[in-house]
Amino acid sequence: MKDFYDLIFSENTELNDYFLNEEVEGISFFPKFNNINIIVGANNSGKSRFIRSFMSFQNLQGVDDINKIKTFIPIYNKEVQEVNKIIDSNINTYQFRSENTYYSDGSNPDRENVKILSRNILKVLDFDVLTDFLSIVKENKDKIVNVSYFGIKNQYLSEFNEIDDFFLKEFKSIKRYYIPTLRTAHSLFNFDLKLDKYSKIENDVFLETLNNYYKLDKIDVEVFTGIHLYKEILNTRNSRREIRQSFEKFEDFIGKYFFDKRKVDIVAEFNKDESLAGNNNLENISVHIEGEKNTRDLFRLGDGIQAIIILMYKIFMSENDSFIFIDEPELNLHPGMQRLFLEQITRNDDLKKKNLTYIITTHSNHFLDLTIEKENVSIYSFSAKKNTHGEKQFIIKNVNRGDNELLRNLGVNNSSVFMANCSIWVEGISDRNYIKAFLKSYYDWIGKSYPKEDIDFAFFEYAGSNIDHYIFEDKIEKEDVEIILEDIKALAISNRIFLLADSDASKQSSKKGIRLKELENIKSDNFIPKVVWNIREIENLLTNEMWKEILIELCNKTLVKSNEAEVLLKIEEALSEVKYSDYEKRYVGEFLEEIKNKMGKISSSFILNQSTYEVKSDGSFGTIINKKELSELVFNKNFSWETLSKNKEIEKLTIEIYKFISRKQ
Repeated sequence: MKDFYDLIFSENTELNDYFLNEEVEGISFFPKFNNINIIVGANNSGKSRFIRSFMSFQNLQGVDDINKIKTFIPIYNKEVQEVNKIIDSNINTYQFRSENTYYSDGSNPDRENVKILSRNILKVLDFDVLTDFLSIVKENKDKIVNVSYFGIKNQYLSEFNEIDDFFLKEFKSIKRYYIPTLRTAHSLFNFDLKLDKYSKIENDVFLETLNNYYKLDKIDVEVFTGIHLYKEILNTRNSRREIRQSFEKFEDFIGKYFFDKRKVDIVAEFNKDESLAGNNNLENISVHIEGEKNTRDLFRLGDGIQAIIILMYKIFMSENDSFIFIDEPELNLHPGMQRLFLEQITRNDDLKKKNLTYIITTHSNHFLDLTIEKENVSIYSFSAKKNTHGEKQFIIKNVNRGDNELLRNLGVNNSSVFMANCSIWVEGISDRNYIKAFLKSYYDWIGKSYPKEDIDFAFFEYAGSNIDHYIFEDKIEKEDVEIILEDIKALAISNRIFLLADSDASKQSSKKGIRLKELENIKSDNFIPKVVWNIREIENLLTNEMWKEILIELCNKTLVKSNEAEVLLKIEEALSEVKYSDYEKRYVGEFLEEIKNKMGKISSSFILNQSTYEVKSDGSFGTIINKKELSELVFNKNFSWETLSKNKEIEKLTIEIYKFISRKQ
């Protein structure tokens, strides 16, 4: 499945002052458009204006005259690059003829040499040619017999969808929703001096303000400010079944994450008699939580819950395949709430089925954290500058993950990590994934909701920082040890820290062992150092039962494809002879090498890929090469606590961290 594509813009986009990277001409395409697109930058960097303009774009397919309407066409980048190579190397001129034949040098090129001819826009596509191409195929779809269009042979054109799957991403229609910064979960009231009472303001003054400034009423977009949330809930409760089901899923989400998995009913209270009497100031949204005697009013809930309701309500109620535009979703959201929002739009099964596309502007570095773990996110950095004539311009960059310059532009500093109640320090993202897997399983087993990350606790990855260099390297001066230990104690004064460290099978009498013992000795109420002495590294915790579920992912893909049943049998047989516990203080590569030899070969090729672990120059074996990938396999398997707790080290470590987060130690 192709996960991102480029959006090629028509010429009349009104984005002439936006430039991609350091190009000298205005932006004509938006690269690597994805399921989730995060636009970040300082104030006045053109973010909101860009997405308001983008809202008015129409998809090229189905548009008769691209000169009158701002359009885009989504194109899969890899295929475009291949076509460009062919065009640039083989085609100097082209001529399109209505006889359904393409000629460049008097001959008819076949599909393998030329797929679609053009090199105008960005050296990618000529819009006029492409428009002709699409319209001709649509009109003659049933008549294609032994002819070729633009070098694409008829068997490839027999189904128009096949073209889309190869080259174009087709949007039959796009429903757009916009959640602006001007939003609230409250109905608005003013005081009527004549009547000596408060009356509800019927008009959506937020929307009218936006329309006045930005002419959103001229765009085919549904703007949701939240002011009419009461009416929307009232109408939803009385709508057809599929709409009510979407609302029930929204209620399930609220109950799961804010009220300990209890059933929640969100009701727009309605008094028919008062309404008929003209009394409109009694509108109220109430929240009933299972097991509670009294119903709560929405306006009495915390600002964070109200803010997340505004965001998630419209997303849950949106139509499938929609575009969701959101300006600064972090407003009134604690970092933990921001993480919850991001986890829902990426992981919630009900929302994934909707196949939504998100375009989000933000100032929050916590939204960037998502890219550490997710592949379906693109990040764009927006910045402002003035050209030589003093005119303001906006620079757009599609940036890589972990872009430090981007973080600096947002004013991010290390204190961000201390916004949670406590922090768990781990050596890297793989340790983080394992701990999350263990904790989620344990919380499910004891029947409690998983704590909110970045609120109840936060992970801090210290690999590569001073603690890693000072504490865990062999060459170190004694005074440096004392300095870093003092720093840790100072941090612990303002933040509760649980620090997890691998021993690398070091003896406590070794130099590293002595340093780790010194780390343990500064334990305090706020600082809990946990050195895992009984294993070399966290991967050594994986039991045979766990390896049985994930080993197939480390095997030769070609062999697995044609011999899956035999491979699974080989895995089971090898694990019956090799015990993980015999390798607890040895490198995982030694364990996997033994498994590889026990599994043997199919068609002269080893089943287990030796490339997944280190092979040292002396012929010995080291650790896993891609630790992150292995940890994600474990995390995604959702192992039960019954399975995990068979390893007493996992059980002990997990319960210690649980008690730490729960303030029970």
